[in-house]
Amino acid sequence: MKILKKINNPYLPAIIGTIALLILGQFLSAGFLSMNNISSILMTTSILTLASIGQAAVIISGDSGLDMSVGAIMSMTALFGPMINVGSGVLSFILMIPATLLMGAIVGAINGLGVQVLKVVPLVMTLIMSNVVNGFSIMVTKGQPSVMVGKELQGISKTLVGPFRILPTVVIVVLILLEVFFLRKSRYGRKLFLAGNNRNAANLCGINSKKVIVLAYIFGGAMAGFAGLMLVGYAGTAQMNMASSYTMLSIAAVVIGGTKLTGGKGTFIGGALGSLVLVLITNILQALNMAAGLRSLIQGIILIVILMMNSRAPKLRQ
Repeated sequence: MKILKKINNPYLPAIIGTIALLILGQFLSAGFLSMNNISSILMTTSILTLASIGQAAVIISGDSGLDMSVGAIMSMTALFGPMINVGSGVLSFILMIPATLLMGAIVGAINGLGVQVLKVVPLVMTLIMSNVVNGFSIMVTKGQPSVMVGKELQGISKTLVGPFRILPTVVIVVLILLEVFFLRKSRYGRKLFLAGNNRNAANLCGINSKKVIVLAYIFGGAMAGFAGLMLVGYAGTAQMNMASSYTMLSIAAVVIGGTKLTGGKGTFIGGALGSLVLVLITNILQALNMAAGLRSLIQGIILIVILMMNSRAPKLRQ
């Protein structure tokens, strides 16, 4: 019992789910735990983790905050990021990172200002921006993206040691740094949790809640922008709306990881664990050779159940 108490309770469902899914996957497919498959799972998980980090910040900010533009931002930066070409392949890749972060941050800023200044409901505001971003991408590319993904960007898939590749390793480091120094140790992180828990109490403490929440949306947009660049680097090609599924997946990932949709509680590490659970589910469904439509149906049902359980949790506690 003492050991169980020391484990962070919000992580327990994701940890138990991960172990169970790994065992189930190996039972259903002999090669499920092979080095190549584990490496592929970690790659996909790392991209979803980047998206879930930004989504977690928005949800923690409270006021029913949800960023429904994550998939659109990722698709946009996946299209436009590789278009940056300044002659040197290495220099182009280096410039792609701040450029995609900026693109995502701009969309996030518009979302945040719309929610806090114009008082638009977060769900509605971010859905509107999702359509705007998708329309902008179609207008620029004329619906026919032709993107050459350089070898430097595709190099994120290179293997380092065992199943670990460059991208998952970088994401793990970024995740830990953001969790400790941005979410837990920084003054902004404490303000974010307080604003998410009780907006009025935060304002009475002298915290500018509007500014804190707008910054959360900016951060969420920037992380989605970076995730889109990593996605196209891994895929090696860009397509319209290639990241549309990441919106709901990012929400489900942070919920599985212990983030409350009511705000004021959550972690980035929990989002990473939730991402791993969702990727494992997808891989198991693929191992069963299910048709794409049936896989989408099952994934949708799982997401609905997860979100329903989370939304009922506060009422059950009361």
